[in-house]
This record gives sequence, structure tokens and C-alpha cells, in this order.
Amino acid sequence: MLKNTKNNQKLFVNIPNILTISRLFLVFPLIFLLENNNTFYVFFLIILGCLTDYFDGLIARRLNLKSKLGAILDALSDKIFYLVPLIFLCKNNLIPFWSLSLILCRELIISSLRSATEDGLPASKLGKYKTSFFFISLVFFFLPLKIELFNNLGLIFYWLAFFLSLSTFIDYLRVKKNAV
Repeated sequence: MLKNTKNNQKLFVNIPNILTISRLFLVFPLIFLLENNNTFYVFFLIILGCLTDYFDGLIARRLNLKSKLGAILDALSDKIFYLVPLIFLCKNNLIPFWSLSLILCRELIISSLRSATEDGLPASKLGKYKTSFFFISLVFFFLPLKIELFNNLGLIFYWLAFFLSLSTFIDYLRVKKNAV
């Protein structure tokens, strides 16, 4: 394991942010593939997005490279990356519009709160589960094997993530209220 020395910090200081930004760039082919109903490749992009999310956090924690910019960029990249396919699913009547609307409102409000705090309002444990459940739901929805069980599992994880979205929204508002 690498020790967190100044040389290692210089070497790795940008890797978590580079991984996070790469997830943002994956949104462009994701939109193109969704627009052209090429869901086979969407599945692989979602897997790649999940991996970049996992590794940017792992590297930032292991090498103590957490920063306000990293916290804001990571949360923003996650939101954009999973909201685009959720919009596609809504457009195709696989998830209801009202639930996606509430998720969008929650994400916009939390993002604005994050940018207004000194530490970037890092994600809570439940917030990380929420993001994981959204990613898991997308993996099931876009699996190349079209089996009803996978769609149902996608829905189950979507609703778990939805309810965690509401729960963490209330928690973040409490934290912000107490910080003021």
C-alpha cells in the first residue's frame, strides 16, 4: 500500500477527480446511445460509470485526497450519470413521471446546498446507498438479457433508491438547518 507522502499526493492528487470527470464525459455517449435505443451498449457504459464512482471514492479515501471540489464534482457526476437513463426509463413508461420529478427536485436542492457549504456537504451513508441502488436498478433495467425478473429487480431497487432519496433529503435539510 502506498503511503500518503507529498510525492504520492502529487502523483495521485488528480486521479479521483479525473475519474469523476470521466463519468461526466460518459454522459455524452450515454445520451447518444439512449436516443438511438442502443441499450446493449448502455449497459456497459453504466457498468463503467459504476466502476469510476467506486474507484474515485476509494482512491480519495485511501490516499486522503478528499476535497470540497471532489465532493461536489462526485455528487454532480453521479446525479447526471444516473438521471439521464432514468429520464429514458420514464420516457418509455418504465418508471412514473411524478417519482422522477421528486427525485430531480431533491437533487437540485441538495446540489445547491452542497455548493453553499464549506465542506461540500459530503454524502451520508444512506446517500451512498441511494446512489448505489439507483446504479443497481439501472444495471438490471439495461441488462442485455430481457427477462421480466430483471425488470422487476430494477423496479425494486429504483423504489428503494426513491425512498432513500426522500429520507436523505430530510436528513440533509436537518443538517443544513443545524449548520446555519
